[in-house]
Amino acid sequence: MFKKKIRFKNSRNLNLSAIFEGENRDAPVIVMCHGYNSSKDRPSTAGLAARLVNKGLSVFRFDFTGNGESEGKLDDLTPSVGINDLKSAIKNLGKRQFGLYGKSFGGCVALLYASQNSVLVLGLVAPVSDYLEVETIYQSVDKFTPKKKTNFLEEIKDINIYKIAKNIKAPTLIVHGDKDPIVPLSQSKKLLKSLAGEKRLEILPGAGHVMSDEDIEKASTLIADFLAKTLKVTRYHP
Repeated sequence: MFKKKIRFKNSRNLNLSAIFEGENRDAPVIVMCHGYNSSKDRPSTAGLAARLVNKGLSVFRFDFTGNGESEGKLDDLTPSVGINDLKSAIKNLGKRQFGLYGKSFGGCVALLYASQNSVLVLGLVAPVSDYLEVETIYQSVDKFTPKKKTNFLEEIKDINIYKIAKNIKAPTLIVHGDKDPIVPLSQSKKLLKSLAGEKRLEILPGAGHVMSDEDIEKASTLIADFLAKTLKVTRYHP
């Protein structure tokens, strides 16, 4: 078993925090992208990471700019900043191939990256495919929308996830609650039609965006099983 805490810089010279962990350093890696105003150490993220390690995968989980232990301001976090952070994180893997996990905002970032770069597999939970719709519905809810909205809104108006998803050929699993008031389930249904590769949508009855412990358990099980099966790994015994 190994677990290494890492500090690395993004292109804006900010220090970002990450944890690289697993049982086998040669196992396939899953890079984890958490949600907006969250962190790599949030129980749902750390819990899924532990489950992935138990399945035989290695995990690289990091904090986006302004989140968790990473430097910067949360108000500065936009999809393009998220992409930059993700690319900086991936550099730590060298030339290793990897899969991506993304939740909500992190799912949006994972989709943007996968539309332009090769990844082994995608596991997504309630990914934001249309931020303009989310912003329109919840523009007055500061908890779920950036307080400093100008740059964010200017950026997302030119992003069409449904269009660029046609470039994504990696096997993809989407898990989404049918009572999600933040990111409508309809977004994932539309996204599913756009993806070019093997794909599946698992709907969690009664689950919202902020999931209960029971729904987190269900989502984590689905994601971990899918990633391990797709990458054909079994638990490594030293």
